[in-house]
Formats: sequence, C-alpha cells, structure tokens
Amino acid sequence: MRYAIISDIHSNLEALQSVLQQIELERIDKIFCLGDIVGYGPHPSECLALVQQHCEIIITGNHDFACIESAELYYFNQYAKTAIEWTVRQLSDQELLFLKNLPLDGKRDDIYLVHSNVIEPRSWDYILSIDDAIDNFPSFTEKICFIGHSHHPEIFLQNSAGNHSRYNYKLDPKIKIEHDNRYIINIGSVGQPRDGNPDAAFGILDLEHQVYELKRVRYNIKKTFQDMTAAGLPQFLADRLFMGR
Repeated sequence: MRYAIISDIHSNLEALQSVLQQIELERIDKIFCLGDIVGYGPHPSECLALVQQHCEIIITGNHDFACIESAELYYFNQYAKTAIEWTVRQLSDQELLFLKNLPLDGKRDDIYLVHSNVIEPRSWDYILSIDDAIDNFPSFTEKICFIGHSHHPEIFLQNSAGNHSRYNYKLDPKIKIEHDNRYIINIGSVGQPRDGNPDAAFGILDLEHQVYELKRVRYNIKKTFQDMTAAGLPQFLADRLFMGR
C-alpha cells in the first residue's frame, strides 16, 4: 500500500494540480489531506473540489475552520484574516457546510492524521522542536503521526529499543521506517512552502517497503501570483510564494 499525504494547499490551484499529476505517476493507492485546503490563495472552490474528488481522508486545518468559525480570526495576522474574509465570500453554502463537517483528525493502518498537534488539535499549536514532539508522542498510539501546519517538512523520531525512549530530529527527504521507532512527520505545504524552497511539497508512505519520502514538485508560481493579484489578495502573500518563505 502506498499513501500520498498532502497538506496546506491554501487555495493554490496550480500547485495542487501539479502535485496531483505527480501523484498519478507514483502508483499511489490512497491520498490523505491534512487540512488548510483554503486560505491565502485565489482558487478555494476549485481546490475544494479536487480534494473531495481525490482524497479518501480529509481533515480540517485552522484556515478551513476559520471560514465557518469567525472567532478564530482573532488569532490570524492581518494578511491571513483578509484572505479568509475574501475566501468566505467566494464559497457557496454547500462548500462552507463541507468545511464545517470536516473532522479534526483521522486514522488508518497505524497512522494518525492531524493538522497541527496531537495533544489538542483545535488549539492549533505547532510541533516545531524535539521538546514539542516529546510532549505529543504520548497522545497517540499509532506508529506514525503525519502533521502539517508549519509548512516546514521535518521528522521527529522516538526510539524505544532500550529502557528509555530516545528522541531524534531529521530533515532527510527519505527515511526507512524502523521497527523500534515511532514518528511525527511534517509533510510540508503544497500551496505555500516556507522552508526556503518554493516547490510544492507532499509525502509518500510506502508500507510494503517501509519507506517514507518527501516529494517536491515545481509549479507555475507566476500564474498563482497573477491570480492572487487580480483577486486583490494581500500582495505580501503573493510575493512570498517566489521565496518559499
């Protein structure tokens, strides 16, 4: 079984289409989406339709949730808030109902799926450090937890081969899933990477060969930039696409 995991699409249709095209080449059995389908970008309806069409499990992200719970906007910066307010005006009642009904987490084959963190998914707190990961490992029992939210691909490991757990951190694009390890894996962002690489990011888990791999895909950033500018979305959000920041 080969799973593709996508997250943080942020209404970037060009990036999502390019990722889905690459997934078609990868002999993927199922696709999971970790949320933030909308927000920031210019094509929320089109991205929602594609995610619904292609993904078996879809969970909510904080930008999805903010579209149906305006109180969440208190925690957003001015650019993100403006983009969400614009997004809500573009979405139909049916699309908003779909976002409202998205779950906070999901499970499949010893895999736990959540947008931000395991301890309290709706807090939208980040897992950014080994200390954060250590706090979160006891809150799930599965071997692998996939997350998004920070837009930074990274891997946290818990090794329990000895009497005490040991923890590690990796940025490797490809790892072997070891028997004695548990993992928290951030798959990065499809639509707005922030690790200095502007290429769209997603992950592939190969259960047969017990391998996880981060994939990067180039897409037409200029087209997304032009569409964001034409829509009147904050220029800062469009400019940062070229930098991957």
